[in-house]
Amino acid sequence: MNKKNFNAWHGRLLSVVLVLGVLSYVGYQIYRSIFTGVDTELAVNYSVYESYETEGLVIRSETVIPMTTNGHIYYTVQNGTRVSKNGVIASVYATEQDGLLLDKIEDLDARIEMLKTLQSNDSSNHVTLDIIDTQLNSSMQDLIGDVSDGVFTLSDGIKTELLSLISKKQIITGKAVDFSNEINRLEQEKKALQAQYHQALTVVKAPVAGYFADSVDGYESLLSSIDPLTLTADKFNELLTTPVDTAVSAAGKIVGGYEWYFACIVPESYYNTLSVGSSLSLRMTFVTDEVVPVTVAACNKTGDGKLMIVLRCAYMSEDLADIRLETAQLLMVRHTGLRVPKRAIVIDDQMQAGVYVRSGNVASFRKIKQIYSEPADYVICEAIDKSGYLHLYDDIIVNGKGLYDGKTID
Repeated sequence: MNKKNFNAWHGRLLSVVLVLGVLSYVGYQIYRSIFTGVDTELAVNYSVYESYETEGLVIRSETVIPMTTNGHIYYTVQNGTRVSKNGVIASVYATEQDGLLLDKIEDLDARIEMLKTLQSNDSSNHVTLDIIDTQLNSSMQDLIGDVSDGVFTLSDGIKTELLSLISKKQIITGKAVDFSNEINRLEQEKKALQAQYHQALTVVKAPVAGYFADSVDGYESLLSSIDPLTLTADKFNELLTTPVDTAVSAAGKIVGGYEWYFACIVPESYYNTLSVGSSLSLRMTFVTDEVVPVTVAACNKTGDGKLMIVLRCAYMSEDLADIRLETAQLLMVRHTGLRVPKRAIVIDDQMQAGVYVRSGNVASFRKIKQIYSEPADYVICEAIDKSGYLHLYDDIIVNGKGLYDGKTID
């Protein structure tokens, strides 16, 4: 073979090897993507409530506080505050400006008192600089978190705490703390406001003891004769459709007693779950972030496949003080177990439900026992401490192709 022919043959051989190499690589990648490429998800402990969303009516013992004097009302207690009989809940002023002035004067009083306390504070001797710095960082994070969440009700308290901590830090580091000028300035500002302020025309007192709410909705008189424990579905539906007088002139109302009731209608399939005495929770996302504990006080079949239920609650807050018609989720049964993606579940030859998990580079079948299926993409499975069952932190294969027990995967 001459040199020319040898070079041509050698070139063709290299070309064939190169093409075969490329084809092998492409084929291997296709094979991996179809047969061996897997995505996994850890089996973790998870809790979810079996829930039902419904429209409900809040029934309470309520006493409307009549507005007997014309003028501008300035409340001195917050919604949901427990008040005693004849306790002052508001002042009535000739003008709105006087109420605003009193608010500013009281704010100045609080600031002056705080600065005087800091001026004479010697508690810094009992703490170290590291502790102060840690507390400062924590307070700053709280403030940033509240502002980010749009929560400003606690910002004044955090501001006071920050000022106190900074003052202590200055004392520890040997720097003088003197708020005299600021105190004098605030006192002069207070005197100027007091010169413009006029005393209240009268005060409003609570006619009975209970929880205060600053608004009325017209249902107070409509519900005054209703016994929530004997409420029927027909009467409930009548109450929802009856027009109410929302133009009542009142200074607010007092919710008597510790208990209030939430009446609603649910499917009859929940009869056993919602038997009298059962405990569950309410979630009212448009009212509060809190989950409200309740107990079933009454549960009666309506005859048309529904249940008329009444829930009793002994919890009160500012957010709950004046609710009436609310959409709520009934959080009835809490299911806890291993969270498993629905798309990972398979049925083997013995009709056993399970999933494949990744153990190193091997796929292994693990049995599961489902206890609850979420409306979303997961089921809750019982954690069974036996060989062959899914265990906590097993690596569940969620999209493998052609899987079988013992298959080698990459």
